[in-house]
Amino acid sequence: MNNNNPTTDEIMQRRRFLAQLAGAGITTLGMNEPRAFSAEKIEQPKATADCCILLWMGGGMAGPETFDPKRYTPYEVGVRSESILSTFPSIPTVVDGVRISQGLENVAKVMDRGTIVRSHRMPDLGTILHSRHQYHWHTGYVPPQTVAAPHIGAWMAKVLGQRNPAIPAFINIGQKLEGHGESEELKAFTTSGFLGGEYGPFNIPFPMEAANSVRPPKGMTPQRFEARMARWREMVQRSPIGDKTSDYHRDSIVRSMENAYRLLSSPERTAFELEREPKEVYDNYNTGRFGQGCLLARRLAESGARFIEVTTEYVPFLHWDTHENGHATLTNMKQQID
Repeated sequence: MNNNNPTTDEIMQRRRFLAQLAGAGITTLGMNEPRAFSAEKIEQPKATADCCILLWMGGGMAGPETFDPKRYTPYEVGVRSESILSTFPSIPTVVDGVRISQGLENVAKVMDRGTIVRSHRMPDLGTILHSRHQYHWHTGYVPPQTVAAPHIGAWMAKVLGQRNPAIPAFINIGQKLEGHGESEELKAFTTSGFLGGEYGPFNIPFPMEAANSVRPPKGMTPQRFEARMARWREMVQRSPIGDKTSDYHRDSIVRSMENAYRLLSSPERTAFELEREPKEVYDNYNTGRFGQGCLLARRLAESGARFIEVTTEYVPFLHWDTHENGHATLTNMKQQID
C-alpha cells in the first residue's frame, strides 16, 4: 500500500540535501564575488550630490556615431549599409586610449570629468516603439503597468524632498507632450504616478518661454493674487472632495497648489529668466533649444531644484530617431549637444 506521508528519515534526508545545495550555491557565489564574504570592510565614497541633471537624447542616439566609434567608412551616396560601422572618424580625448566620434570635440576636452559605459544592454521589449524603452528607463518598469509608475524624478522629489520650497523639485525641460504620434506613451512615464500630483514634473517644453510659465496672468496685481488664493483655500475647506477621495489624494492636491503659489509669489522665480544671463554666457549655451534648456537647468540647479531633465525632444522619425539622411542629421544633432 502506498503511503503519501514521508517518514522522519526521509524528511531529514531532504533537509540535508537542501542544506548541501544551499551551501554549494553560496560557495559558487563566493567564487564570483569574493568581497561579499570577506571580513575586510570596503569603504564606499560618501554621496555628496544633492541635485541631478539628466540630459536625455530622445529617439535612440547611435553609439557608433557618438561615444562608441567603430571602423570608419566614409559616407557616400549609394554605399551599401552592410559595409558601414561608423560614418564619422574617431577623435582622441583628454583621456589616454579613450576615443569618441568626430563632431564631439568639446566633449572630448572634458572627458576626464565623465564616464562612458559601453557594456550596458537593454532588454528586448518586443516592439520598435522608442517610448516603451524610455518608459522602462525612466520608471524601472516594463509597460504596460496596471498602476501608474512614477518617473525617476518624482521618486527623487518624494524621497529627498525640495531643496528650496519655492522651486519645483522635479522639472522637465524640452519635451512637448502634445502634437505627435506617441504623446500618450510619453505622458505615461512623465508623471508622479501613484506618489501623488505634488511630486509630478513642472513641464517646460520651450526654455525661452520658461519665465512666462511662472508669472501671474497679465493684469493680476499682487493683492488680487493673494485674494484669489485665500478664496481657493476657503473653497477647499467646503469642498466635498474629501468624501470622494482618500485623505492622501486630497492633501496631495492641496500641497500641489501651495507649491504653485509659493513659486508664483517668490522673487526666486527669476531663476527661470534666461534673459538675465550675460550675453557671452548665453551665446556659449545657445546651440538651439537643447542648449537653452541646459542653461535653464544650470540656473535652476543653482536655485534649488532637485531633479532636472533636459531632452533633445523625442518625436518619432525626427532628431536622434534617424530613419533617413542619417549622416547629415547626426552632424546637426552633435552640433546641438557638443
